[in-house]
Amino acid sequence: MSGNDREIQWINTLKGACILLVVLHHLMLTSFIPSLGVIGEESALGQWWLALNAHLTPLRMPSFFFISGLLAAGSVIQKTWREVFTKRVVNLLYVYLLWCVIQWAFVSFINHYLSFDQWGVKNMVGTSYADSLNQFMVYSVTAMANTWYLYALALYFVACKLFKNNAVALILLSVAGNYIAARGLLPGWGPNSVAQNALYFCVGCFYGRQVVAFLQHRRHVLAVLLVSLPLALLHAHFGMNKSIFHCAIAIVLCVVICREVNARMTPNSLNWLGKNTLQVYVIHKIVTEIIAVCGVGALVHYHAFGNWTFSAVWLLAFPFVGVALSVCVSLGIWRLINRGVGRALFQYPGMIKPLPAMAKLP
Repeated sequence: MSGNDREIQWINTLKGACILLVVLHHLMLTSFIPSLGVIGEESALGQWWLALNAHLTPLRMPSFFFISGLLAAGSVIQKTWREVFTKRVVNLLYVYLLWCVIQWAFVSFINHYLSFDQWGVKNMVGTSYADSLNQFMVYSVTAMANTWYLYALALYFVACKLFKNNAVALILLSVAGNYIAARGLLPGWGPNSVAQNALYFCVGCFYGRQVVAFLQHRRHVLAVLLVSLPLALLHAHFGMNKSIFHCAIAIVLCVVICREVNARMTPNSLNWLGKNTLQVYVIHKIVTEIIAVCGVGALVHYHAFGNWTFSAVWLLAFPFVGVALSVCVSLGIWRLINRGVGRALFQYPGMIKPLPAMAKLP
């Protein structure tokens, strides 16, 4: 593999790792935490998983957005609105809204008709759990949806395009937005998430190449970590555990580790997943809901968690098995429906190119 190929592949490795962590996070919220209410919240192993998931928060979406900004830089800086508006804005908003509706329909059906003893996902707020059309529309507009990443990408792209000649001003605004969101001053988790992650997309877009080049030298990596660590600890002291400096450390480590991995081996499966994150991102919510409502609900109904051995195996293995199952089933569903008109589920219809005709046998 050439050096240029490896430079591309580490990006796919990072994207693949991030989508796995996103799936893990959603499984924690919908399946693992509710199961602890039955097994016992004092479980040391259960608390360890929750702590790990919490500590991965600065890594998941900030790294995803940094890489997304890096990949969008050419479209922001070099191309015209006419060349990129459909792909970078219309397409993202189309897929976002379409899957908000699809997830709402499936999640509502699963919770109302497939639950055991009315076991379901409780206390969740977002489009998938909206009680009315008006509430669904409000949640959609305010990015309170499982697919909010797509909405945020469209917003960030437009902002970067408008401010491409004033990048520093936009980054300063993003820093202010990050601190406002970190203090929870915006209404709802959706607006807070969009405001908190804008900075990483903007930095990736305008300075991503310089950052990546800078991190090629170990002394530079060490310098960033030595500067960021005390500032991260200071922010943590004031209750900000997902500060800019926590996320900077996470992004730096992710870039360095993924580069090293690809320099020493070729993680083909993870890299392939990194090139196909959209399918998993939009479909996995339905799969994790089935696991949470039908799977965990059945285990509770039949008192499986009353068995100490089963509970121990569940606490140890479920996060791994759940993520693998969710990803594989999501990709399987995508394989089945991504054909014919089904291709419009993953791409704006105006962008879909006709498949090449099969060559006729002589």
